[in-house]
Amino acid sequence: MAEELSSSTFFDPDTTRIKAIRRGLRRLQTAPRGITSLPFLSAAEIDLLVTDAQLASYRTATPEIEHLGRRVHQDFDVCFPAPRTGAFAALADCLETCLHSANAETDFLPQGIKLNDFAIQRYPAGSRGIGIHRDGRRYHGLVIIITLAGGSRLASCSDRAGGGKRRIDDRPGRIVLLTATGFDGRDDESVRPLHTVDQVTEGRLSLGFRYEPKAT
Repeated sequence: MAEELSSSTFFDPDTTRIKAIRRGLRRLQTAPRGITSLPFLSAAEIDLLVTDAQLASYRTATPEIEHLGRRVHQDFDVCFPAPRTGAFAALADCLETCLHSANAETDFLPQGIKLNDFAIQRYPAGSRGIGIHRDGRRYHGLVIIITLAGGSRLASCSDRAGGGKRRIDDRPGRIVLLTATGFDGRDDESVRPLHTVDQVTEGRLSLGFRYEPKAT
């Protein structure tokens, strides 16, 4: 994708990106695990995002969270809520514009989408990552994960024991789309894919965009 972008503009919601998002949404409709990735960002855009992420304020994430008796470890620093400013604002605006245009033809997001939940996660080298989990039911439509730097594994799983673990291509420049509550009218638990981050050999810097209707 990087070579296809105009060198004079950054985060432009152009036809190439809208078509890429549209193809991604259509793949998600039939993807058994509700996860796909696609090329989206140029190297220059990644650099802008990394620069802004380095200026963010972080806190240590809660080491372990529990929900319905299920425990998930978290070994990273987090900036949340992260500021929708600078390169982050330009990226979020681009994503929203592309999603709205693509959804006009697919209607996989019946509630539309507004990326009003934004987090930055910074994992040190040797981190345990984050355990196998589903994103909360309160998030609707899509979850978007964007890795900016580092060496790690983002993987989908078929169960909470880690069965059928598969690496997702989240190399810098790509974005990862995960289905969430309400995607294509679905409300079953499996619409929220099980996923994890591990094998953090060189650290990891990533962004997460979500839509929480009650927060608007």
